[in-house]
Amino acid sequence: MSERISIFIDGSNLDRAVYNSFNKRVHISSLLKKLTEERRLMKAYYYESPLLPSVNLASFNNQQRFFESLRYEPHIEIRLGRRVERRKRFLCTKCGAENVEKTWEQKGVDTLMVFDLVTLAMRDTYDIALVVTGDQDFILPFLEVRMLGKIIENAFTELAWAPTLRETADRLITLNEEFLADCWQE
Repeated sequence: MSERISIFIDGSNLDRAVYNSFNKRVHISSLLKKLTEERRLMKAYYYESPLLPSVNLASFNNQQRFFESLRYEPHIEIRLGRRVERRKRFLCTKCGAENVEKTWEQKGVDTLMVFDLVTLAMRDTYDIALVVTGDQDFILPFLEVRMLGKIIENAFTELAWAPTLRETADRLITLNEEFLADCWQE
C-alpha cells in the first residue's frame, strides 16, 4: 500500500516567493501532482486570506476566480484566514509631518495550518505531511508532528526559506525553476 500524504500550502507565502524569485505564477494542481509523486494524496489544503473588494475590486475578483478554480479540483480544500487593517504612523523625512499608512495584514492563516497539521496527525489521517512554506514559525509544529511518528517534508523556494525550518524537516524539496518547469500557469 502506498504512503498517505497530505499537503499543506501557505498560499500567499508561496505565491509571493515564487513570483519574487521567477516572475511567474504556479499552477497549483500541477504542483500538487508533482509533489505527490507516487504516493496516495489524502487531501491538499490551500491556506489564504481573502482580499477585500472595498480595497481593490479587480484583485478581489481575480482571487475569487482562483478560489473557484481550486474548488473544482479533487482533494483540495481551501482554508481561509482574514484580513485586518493596520495603521502605521511615520514621520516624513523631508518636512517632519506625521503620516498614517493603512495596510491590510492576513491573520489566522498560520494558526489554521498548525491546527490542521497537528490535529490531522493525531487523527492518523496521513503518514507524510508535505508543508509548502518557508516560515520559521512552523519549527515547533514540525517537531510535534514528527514526535507523533509522522514524516515532515518541506518544500519552498531557496531565497525565502528560513534556514532553521529546513533543519527541522525529514525531507526537503527545493522549488526552483527546474522543479517547477512543468508547473507554471499559462
